[in-house]
Parts: sequence; C-alpha cells; structure tokens
Amino acid sequence: MKRNNISLVARFSWTGALLATLFAGGCLVTSHSNQSRSGKYVSDATMKQIQPGQTSSSWVLATLGPPSEDDRLEDGTHIYKYNYTERTDSSGTVFLLFAGNDVKEKAGTVYIEVKNGTVTRAWRSS
Repeated sequence: MKRNNISLVARFSWTGALLATLFAGGCLVTSHSNQSRSGKYVSDATMKQIQPGQTSSSWVLATLGPPSEDDRLEDGTHIYKYNYTERTDSSGTVFLLFAGNDVKEKAGTVYIEVKNGTVTRAWRSS
C-alpha cells in the first residue's frame, strides 16, 4: 500500500511541475505581425505637402526621387508614378492546438500630374 502512495505522489508531482512550467512561461497563446513596404512608397504626410498649383516638379523630384514611371502626354504634361507594395505577415499559435500564418500583399501607386513645372493633381490608388 505504501508503494502505491509513493507512485501516486510522484505522478501528481510530475503533472504539477509540467502544468506549472506551461502556465508560468505565459506563452500558451502567441501572435506576431510584421508590416513592410517595398518600392517607392509616399507617406500620407508627404502627400499633404504636395499642393496643386503651388508645388514644383523640382520639389517633388528632390523630395521623392525619380518616379517608378514618367509618362509624358502630348500636351507636355508629365504623370509621375510611384509604385509600391505593402506586405503584412501575421502568425499566431495556441500551444499544442493550433498554429497559423497569413500573408497579405497590396499594391498601390501614387500619381502626380505636372504641367509647366507645377503639380496640377496628386492622388493615390491602391
């Protein structure tokens, strides 16, 4: 009878130690998200600084650098295109039950229309 009590105590001790380790670590549920951009992204703050009728093409080029594309229309208007991609990687786990990963990519372009050296329009499409 004494041997069974020792075996039972050992089992409870082992189970208790395992549960304490799992809960004390605080890592039963985890999640992670990472966002990155590639290409020529133009921030909203910079877009607000571009004023049609006031901002010069030289300011745009000095601030943003050369565009991804520069389309020239017959009337001399330039359409600067700044292409970019936003990528979001998300993952999550529930200890010993579930693990998942999700990747989302979204392409976008900022268009800046310039005529006679001055911005006439600026907009974003995504």
